[in-house]
Amino acid sequence: MTLQKLISISLLSLAFSSCVLSPKSPPEIGTSHFPISNLTDQEYPDNPDIGFRASQYQSELFINGELTQTKDAFIWNFTFHTNQGDTLSLKQVDLSQYIPTIPHHVKADQYLSRVACVNQEWNRNQVKFNGSQFVTNIPGVIRVDLARNCLNAYLWEIIVYTEENGNTLPYAHGWFNFPQPHYAHLFTLKNNIAYSTYQAALENWVEPESKSVQFDLLRKKIEPIAIRFSDLSDQMYPKQGARLKKFKEIISPGSFSTMRNLQTDSTLFATFSPPGFYNKQDPRKTELGRFYQLKKVELHTTTSPNTADTLHELALHFGHRTKGVHTTLTIGGLNFNAFPVLDEKDANLGWKSSMGIGNHTFYENYSDHIEYKAENSPFYALLTDGQGKWFDSHAVGIDGPIFHFSDSTKSTLHLWLLSFERHALVGHYSIDLSN
Repeated sequence: MTLQKLISISLLSLAFSSCVLSPKSPPEIGTSHFPISNLTDQEYPDNPDIGFRASQYQSELFINGELTQTKDAFIWNFTFHTNQGDTLSLKQVDLSQYIPTIPHHVKADQYLSRVACVNQEWNRNQVKFNGSQFVTNIPGVIRVDLARNCLNAYLWEIIVYTEENGNTLPYAHGWFNFPQPHYAHLFTLKNNIAYSTYQAALENWVEPESKSVQFDLLRKKIEPIAIRFSDLSDQMYPKQGARLKKFKEIISPGSFSTMRNLQTDSTLFATFSPPGFYNKQDPRKTELGRFYQLKKVELHTTTSPNTADTLHELALHFGHRTKGVHTTLTIGGLNFNAFPVLDEKDANLGWKSSMGIGNHTFYENYSDHIEYKAENSPFYALLTDGQGKWFDSHAVGIDGPIFHFSDSTKSTLHLWLLSFERHALVGHYSIDLSN
């Protein structure tokens, strides 16, 4: 099957699914069956796992699966079947945090509600299950990941891992659709809002309008903190972990030696296509020239409607490489105590999250996943223009921040910018908190 044919099938499936209306009553408790798609290397030549996976990798392992709802609407059992007749089961999985969730404190604002909802659906959330959290007779499997990917609603992935030479490596990968009526009901139940309100945007990426952001709904400023900063983007980022695997997804520039070289509107990345694969045949344009000149950094201590903790907000003000446009990156609800102390070469291990409001991070283990409550999260990361109006981070080409400290006294904070689909790091800033 060619990539073009796979895309056509996926789009046809999504066109059909868009006709599924939000149920007026809960779907019946029962088992929903679904096929699982596999992609060979010929069908998926841009797979970043090629060269970083198990030697016995199975490109066509899965056949189908089923989802069974329990008496609790959010608790589901998953079973996946393989070509060899083996099974893999995830029992009593709480899906409440997989579902895009509008935080309580922004529900009064229709615009922020839409921005929060859309960004949660269109940012990846991949959850890791270990040990007794899954049951399988597939030989050698030590870990299972279940992902709601960063595309249209219903598109999910299953990835299994094995151990080889002391390393945990991908062993197989499959793609499937979560049943649409159940997804719609879970969304309505979680948010107490009709799924149809956001259905079009979640299924087909209808970008929110560019409107002013009411930051006062997200936090209350206490006091400014005077800080100094350095722009370290004239250095190269550490090519480790995901950044090493995904380096081949950078289309343009063909070669570069610093992050500054990427801070241009001509930078291109492999896009992410349904049902969830990187595709260099469809280059993703960016506006990374917006981050060429860091002019000012503001730091405030804040309080949030959701916690009694004292938190922080950073606002970074940028000038474009060639155009007279202003960009502000505001990241708030930050708990500095959560940030690790790392060498710069280990930046990929820093605290990270995606752009949006209340988002889960891209990757997390199941225990952390169910403990984190998007509905109460104080976190936000938003781009605004010179008039304070929101605009889409996906179109610009960034996915979120990475934070870490570089000293045990936690006086030097490092912020790195993750590119579109986290293929690269496209900015690095050192912020002096010693004052």
